[in-house]
Amino acid sequence: MTASFPWYDLAPVRWANDTIWRAVGLGGALDRWTPVEQQWRADDLIVSQACGLDLFLADAPIEPVLAPVFELDCEEGSYYSYLVGAREGVAAVNSLSSRSGFTALLTVCEPCSLIVTGSHQASLAAVREGRADMACIDAVTWGILERGAPSEVEGLPVLDRTCPAPAPPYVVRRGGGGDVAHLISNALQAESTKCAREALLLRGAIPATIDDYAPILAEHHYALSLTT
Repeated sequence: MTASFPWYDLAPVRWANDTIWRAVGLGGALDRWTPVEQQWRADDLIVSQACGLDLFLADAPIEPVLAPVFELDCEEGSYYSYLVGAREGVAAVNSLSSRSGFTALLTVCEPCSLIVTGSHQASLAAVREGRADMACIDAVTWGILERGAPSEVEGLPVLDRTCPAPAPPYVVRRGGGGDVAHLISNALQAESTKCAREALLLRGAIPATIDDYAPILAEHHYALSLTT
C-alpha cells in the first residue's frame, strides 16, 4: 500500500500528517522514502499529493479527487506564493513543474537565470546563502516554517504575493479512489485531527477534478511565453 501527503510533510509537522493518516483508518504508514513520481505509478497507490502542473506534465496515471482548503485569505481550495528576497537577479526554483515555485515566480518578476533546488526549503537556503537572489515560496510552506523552523525564513523580506491558484490536490490512480476521498474528507473534519490540521494550516478539503486545474496549465504556458 502506497500513501503519502508529501507536499507539506516538513519536519516540524510530520506528526500532523501521521495523525491525519491514522484518522483515515486504512492502516499502514505514510511512505516518506519512495520518490513521488514513482509513487504515482505504483500499482498499490492509495493516495498521494501532486502539484497541479504535475497532473499535466508528469504523464502519470493519476487524477485529483480533493483539493485542500487552507487557512489562507483566498478562495477555498486555492493557495498562493510569496516572492521573497529580491525582484532581480538569479531565482531559486524548487522544480520546473512547480506552480508555486516556478510559474508563479514568472508572473511577478523576470529573473536573469534560474537554479533548480529540489524543494522550497532548499530554495530558501539558496537565497539566505547568497547563491540566489529570489524565490517564490508557497504560503503554506512559508507559514509552517515561520512557526516551526523560523531560522529558515528569518531575515528574508516578503516582496509580493502571487495570484491564487488551485491548491496541490490529493491524487489517486486514474479511475478509482472515491472511497479514499470520502475517508480523507471525514478525517479532515474529525475532532482527533484538530491540532494536526492547525499545524498544517489545513481546514479540510473539497472535491476536485482535472478540469479545476486547467487554469494552472494555461498560466504555465503563458508564463513561459513571457521568457521567449
